[in-house]
Amino acid sequence: MNEMVTQKKLADAQIEAFYHDEFVEDQVRDFGNLNDADSGAKAIVDIGGGCGFFARSLTDVHGYRTRVLDMDTRSVAKCHEIGVDAELGDALAPEPTGDEDVVCFNLILHHLVGKNEAETRRLQIQALKAWHGKARRVFVNEYIYQSFVPHLSGRWIFEITSSSLLSAVGSAIGKVVPALRANTFGVGVRFRSNEQWRELFAEAGYKVVGHAEGKPEPISPPLRGLLIKTIRRDSYLLEPIPAA
Repeated sequence: MNEMVTQKKLADAQIEAFYHDEFVEDQVRDFGNLNDADSGAKAIVDIGGGCGFFARSLTDVHGYRTRVLDMDTRSVAKCHEIGVDAELGDALAPEPTGDEDVVCFNLILHHLVGKNEAETRRLQIQALKAWHGKARRVFVNEYIYQSFVPHLSGRWIFEITSSSLLSAVGSAIGKVVPALRANTFGVGVRFRSNEQWRELFAEAGYKVVGHAEGKPEPISPPLRGLLIKTIRRDSYLLEPIPAA
C-alpha cells in the first residue's frame, strides 16, 4: 500500500510574492511555438495559474479558451477580477471536466515538495499523472539548474530550503547577501536539471515532443558557491505514452 504523501505548502505571505506577470511573455511565446492546440471548443487549463496573467495572455494573443485551477482563494478572486475563468482546485487531485485540451504547469512543479526527495518526486509525478489520458498534451515551463557537478545544485537548494535549521541560517545570511535570499526557506523548492526533468516526465508516462530552451540568466558570485553552471527557464510539450 502506498504511504500518504503530504505536500509542504507556502504561507500566504510567500504566495503573494508570485503575484506578478514577469515571465508570462516568454511562456506565451513558447506555448504558441510548441503547440498546435485548437483555439475552438477545448480549453487550455493553467494549473496553479495564480492571478490569471498567463491565461488572459493566451486568450488575447492566440484566442484560446482558458481556465485557471488554483488552490489559493485570493488568486481565483483576482482571476475573476480580470475576466479569467478560474476555480478552486488541487494540482495533486484535480477534477477534470472533459473539455481539457492542453494542461499547463508554469513554474509550479518545483513547488510541489514533500519532507524528502523521494516524497517530492512522487508529488511532482502525481501532478502530471493526474492528466494522463484526460488531456491531449501537457505544457511545462520550468527552471533548469545545470551544475558543474551533475544534478548537484538543485538538490543542495532543496536540502537547504526544506531544513528548518539550514533555512534559518540561510535567512540570516540572506539579510547580508541579497543574492542568497529565498522565498521558500522553511518549506523547500526542488529545481532540476534538463536531464532530470526529462527523466521525471518519462516516469510519469509522458514523452517530450517539443522543447524550447530559455535564455541563461545571470548568476551572482555567491550563487556560484552552489556550483550552479546555468539557470534558465525551459518549456516542454509532453504527450502521454500509450499504455502497453
